[in-house]
This record gives sequence, C-alpha cells and structure tokens, in this order.
Amino acid sequence: MDTPTKPKQLRKCGHIFCKECIEQCFNYKPACPICGTIYGKVTGDQPLGTMSIRTNGSRLQGFNDSSGTIILTYFFNDGLQGEEHPNPRTVYKGIRLSGYLPNNKKGRLIAKLLNVAFSRRLVFTIGWSRTTGHDGVTWNAIHHKTSMEGGPARFGYPDPTYLDRVLEELEAKGVTEESADDPEEYKEFSREIRY
Repeated sequence: MDTPTKPKQLRKCGHIFCKECIEQCFNYKPACPICGTIYGKVTGDQPLGTMSIRTNGSRLQGFNDSSGTIILTYFFNDGLQGEEHPNPRTVYKGIRLSGYLPNNKKGRLIAKLLNVAFSRRLVFTIGWSRTTGHDGVTWNAIHHKTSMEGGPARFGYPDPTYLDRVLEELEAKGVTEESADDPEEYKEFSREIRY
C-alpha cells in the first residue's frame, strides 16, 4: 500500500512488492499475496501417515471410458500435534479414509497429483472434528469422493464436474500436471496405475 522499498517485480504475475517484504512472505507461503500465483512448492502441516493406491474392476457411474476404479487409501495413527498445529503437544485422533476416482486418463492424472499433494503434506491437516468432538486429522480443501455412489450429497458419484473441480483445488495449492511428471515429487505412487 506504500511505495515499495527496493521494489521487486514477480516474474509470473508482475505484481511489485518491497524486496524484503515479499521474501519474508514467501518464507511463509511461496505465492503472490495479491493474486495467489504460486512460486515454488507449497507445503502443509499434514501429520505423518500413509497413502496407498490400488485399482478394482468396478466402474463408477458416469465414466463409461474407465477400466474400473482407482482407490486411494489414507491412514493416520493417533498422535501428538506438532508446533505447526493448533494445539501443540496435545493428542489428535487418527483416521483411515478412502477416496475413489475413475480409472481413466483424467482419473490417473488426479491420482498422481494427489500423491504429489500428499508428499507435500497438503491433503490433510489437524483440526476440530464436529463428528468426534476432538482434534483430529481432517481434509485440507482438496475434496475427495469418499463413496462410489450417492451423488454429490453423499460425497459420491455421479458428479460430472468433480474431476475438474479437484484439478482446480490442486492447482490452487501449486500441484500441477508438471508436478506429476517429476519423479522427485512423489514417493507412494503405485506402478500399476499408468498415466
């Protein structure tokens, strides 16, 4: 809001900030504070957990071009919150959740991108659960279909706009198609899923 001291123009979006201010901001999150353009890798505060990816032959409603379903399974033990969490050194409840994607070209891409997001600690966070009444592992603004049927009201299929929406949510966290092609980006991705 003031005249920038030692102005620095961001190369992608062109916004200008004080050099010291934007460097300090990027230490917190490497994104333009005005437009949200990502510069570098955004990481989150997801606790330690595991992600597995497998397939089955069941076809999700609305995806006749798929050869079955991709099943993403996430597991987190109970644990102690870290300094980056809302209540450091207090207990949080773990979870086991599954998400479902069509085993087609776009579904396989999203599975790879979710794996990148998981490796960057972006898929989950620690928060208060209205369901359990405790701090626990919760979703972190990257929506999943946790049911194979029932439509959007039951977090399931059919939902014709879901795949595009989740790609937008991933992109907002800096996880793009380019990330999926970098083997340094992911650790868990199963060899049985071909992109």
